[in-house]
Amino acid sequence: MRLEPTTLLCRAAFAALPLALLAGCGGTAPTTPNASQAPAWRSVGLPAPASQPVSPWAGLQSQVGRIPEEGGDFLRTGRLAQRLGELLGEDNYLILLHNLRTTTPLRQEGDLLYITGHRHPAGGDEAAAVVIHPAADAVRVWLSTGGEEWEVQDLGAPKTWPADVARAMEEARR
Repeated sequence: MRLEPTTLLCRAAFAALPLALLAGCGGTAPTTPNASQAPAWRSVGLPAPASQPVSPWAGLQSQVGRIPEEGGDFLRTGRLAQRLGELLGEDNYLILLHNLRTTTPLRQEGDLLYITGHRHPAGGDEAAAVVIHPAADAVRVWLSTGGEEWEVQDLGAPKTWPADVARAMEEARR
């Protein structure tokens, strides 16, 4: 029997087929898909999970009950420090820090976070308070220094001072 060239070609292709299939079994193929190959499975009929926005003040809210020096000085570093610097300017920001040398722990009243303090050992009218309204992304500062007092807020309408802040303000006026 004489084989035709096309028959020889077909037999060679069929003989090489098992070798071609085994070539990928040498351990070079990944055993688990990488992130770009992984299928994105989702149940049909179920809505995609909604991502909850993270509050830019979440880190500060975790400091409630602590004074600034405990676990990170939130008056000198982080989002609050940045906002205070922008709101007050460098000179007034430094006065605020001096007037907050002796502070209460960071507290929360309703949706407001706040801290009060005074300059040690001067005390008296060298005092300050910082109130943060996370939902409105607003910062309000009261500062009493050199016999004068003033307040400033960066965003929104001022809220009523928390009771402890109002009490600290009254004490500084005496």
